[in-house]
Amino acid sequence: MSGFPDDMPFFDEEPDPRGVPGPASASRRPQGGGIAARAMAARQGHNGPPDYLKGLNPEQRLAVETTEGPVLVLAGAGTGKTRVLTTRIAHILATGLAYPSQILAVTFTNKAAREMKQRIGLLVGEAVEGMPWLGTFHSIGVKLLRRHAELANLKSGFTILDTDDVIRLLKQLIQAEGLDDKRWPARTFANMIDGWKNKGLGPKDIPEGDARSFANGKGRELYAAYQERLQTLNACDFGDLLCHPIRIFREHPDVLAEYHRKFKYILVDEYQDTNTAQYMWLRLLAQPRSSPLAGEVPAKRAEGVASEGTAKASSTAFATPPGQPAAGHPPRKGEGSQRTTSTINICCVGDDDQSIYGWRGAEVDNILRFEKDFPGATVIRLERNYRSTAHILGAASHLIAHNEGRLGKTLFTDRPSPDDAKVNVHAAWDS
Repeated sequence: MSGFPDDMPFFDEEPDPRGVPGPASASRRPQGGGIAARAMAARQGHNGPPDYLKGLNPEQRLAVETTEGPVLVLAGAGTGKTRVLTTRIAHILATGLAYPSQILAVTFTNKAAREMKQRIGLLVGEAVEGMPWLGTFHSIGVKLLRRHAELANLKSGFTILDTDDVIRLLKQLIQAEGLDDKRWPARTFANMIDGWKNKGLGPKDIPEGDARSFANGKGRELYAAYQERLQTLNACDFGDLLCHPIRIFREHPDVLAEYHRKFKYILVDEYQDTNTAQYMWLRLLAQPRSSPLAGEVPAKRAEGVASEGTAKASSTAFATPPGQPAAGHPPRKGEGSQRTTSTINICCVGDDDQSIYGWRGAEVDNILRFEKDFPGATVIRLERNYRSTAHILGAASHLIAHNEGRLGKTLFTDRPSPDDAKVNVHAAWDS
């Protein structure tokens, strides 16, 4: 049995519901020359922009400071997207727009999650340890599921099966049905189930054609028997770490509302690589409370999430704790213990030209439809490349321009390149 990735977050501090900072909150107050102290000093006119904003190009800074409303950052290769993501989180914390525990930051790999955490730590110090919701889709999924295991008919100490465990279990079920496990390999069926779960489909949801394509038409029955056996074993597989929370959110609106109140900011890296289940998981979390998404059948995509445009953080954010109005002022947009129905603070970073994981369920359409999902979204293009020569960028841009279904951007570099080698094209037969 496998354990779980080491980027699993362990801290879960919440702000005092009365808005009064507790001991942990006090430890996150500006200290000496810390980042928040420098931000406050900047507000008071003692300094220029905070240090963490220095060195950003105009597009990067716009992506960092556009904190309100839905934002899509189209980041070409070598344009500094990781810096933008980490600096954006530092900016949200430094300006007092949210507590660390009110930020959901999602990426794909453990390595990327660790790097993001390290970079944020360099900017904000120990505050990053108060970010329990920074991690991969699956590490956050397991945290959600352990909190609400009983709603998925599991116990909180459930086991997560690795690939070998899944194949052994499926082989037992196939043999129990009197089927030839050589003709109907368990590994093949495991891949089929993984594909269904990547689309958010349970046994009742899979298309009839798919159900009948395995084990003489017994695919649906075997899938259902597999899920029942997992429940008996108090176990789940990797796909369940997203599918179970999706089901819980849809069937228990009160649980979903809890996370709407919890997360004031949602940030997603490599959005072009999300599959359908990850898309549905995010859309449930990033929706107005009145959205019809809860309870929707998995095969349908969500449409028409209402949101307003974006606005930069007001200067009052520097001095006022999250959830509390500034003295003499009404509550700021997006403040308070609950998310307003009109503002969804989600920022997705990705590149539609780098979607290469369709073979494992990634849907590039997720990033292409962002403006439809979040009307009024701000789209920011990071096109200034710091990695390649002008010749390489020119050749790559000319090639990718022939792709259909892309949002479009043109990478460029400021570095002089008269002496850089040009791109040579070679043709060869594949024997």
